[in-house]
Amino acid sequence: MAVLGETVVVDRVVTHEPHRRRGLGGFVMGALTDEALNRGATLGVLGATEDGRALYETLGWRRHVALAACIYRP
Repeated sequence: MAVLGETVVVDRVVTHEPHRRRGLGGFVMGALTDEALNRGATLGVLGATEDGRALYETLGWRRHVALAACIYRP
């Protein structure tokens, strides 16, 4: 998580398979959200897989645009 002014960017959040569906992802995202709000963030940005998106939407996040996966290696 990085707070940049009023925007928070959440990246690379992963719950390993054996720990899924136990509330851990919701707990972690809740803790990150609380900290972002404490730091003054009013807008959150993240990229999500389809599986992750289902969780984020239950937490109040909304899909805004599709995200393309791009890699650059010089």
